[in-house]
Amino acid sequence: MKSATRRAPRLSRDDWIAAGQAVLCEAGIAGLRLSALTRRLHVSTGSFYHHFDDMEAYLAALARHFSRGDVKRILERASAGASGPLLRIRRLAAISLNSTIFQLDRAMRIWATSDRRAMASVKASEKLVLAYLTDAFAELGFAPADAALRAHLLLSANVALIGAFRLEGNRALFEQSLDLLTRDAPALAGPSRTSRLATRPPSA
Repeated sequence: MKSATRRAPRLSRDDWIAAGQAVLCEAGIAGLRLSALTRRLHVSTGSFYHHFDDMEAYLAALARHFSRGDVKRILERASAGASGPLLRIRRLAAISLNSTIFQLDRAMRIWATSDRRAMASVKASEKLVLAYLTDAFAELGFAPADAALRAHLLLSANVALIGAFRLEGNRALFEQSLDLLTRDAPALAGPSRTSRLATRPPSA
C-alpha cells in the first residue's frame, strides 16, 4: 500500500501578490525579483507562470492591486458600522495605523517615482481616499470646495514623505491635524461639540 504524499496547497494569484507586497516593503522595487518571490514562498517558478505571463505582467497586477484591492478594502472597513463623519475619519486612521498599509503606501510611492503603473495606482488610491474624506468633511457642514481642501490637507499631512517618516504613522499628528481641520465644522457647533470630538472608534 502506497503512503499518501501530502502536497502543499496550490498558491493563488493573491498569494503571489501578497508576497510581492512584502518584498516591496522590505527591499524596494530593486529587490523584487522572481527568485526573491520563490524563495519567500518556498516554491518553484511553475506556480508563478500559472498565474502570470511574465514578470512585467506580474508587476502590472501588483501595482493595480494597491488601489483596487488594499485601499478599497480599508475604506469599506472604515465605513462599516461607523456612525457619523468624524468617527468614519478616525476609524479609517485607526485601521490604517493598525495595518501594514502605511508601509505599503510608502513603498508604492517610492516605486511610483520610476514606474508609471505604480504612479497610476498611487493616484487612483489617493482619489479614493480623498473622495472618502471629502464626503466626510461635507457631512460635517463644509462647502464642497472647503471640504475638498480639508481632505487634501489631512491626507497630505499624514502621508507626505517629509522628514523622518514613521512607518507606523503618527497618531499625534493625525489627531492634531484632524482637530485643526474640524474645529469650525458647522455640524459640530453647539454644546455637544466636546463629546463629539472625544468620540473614538472601536479597536480595528
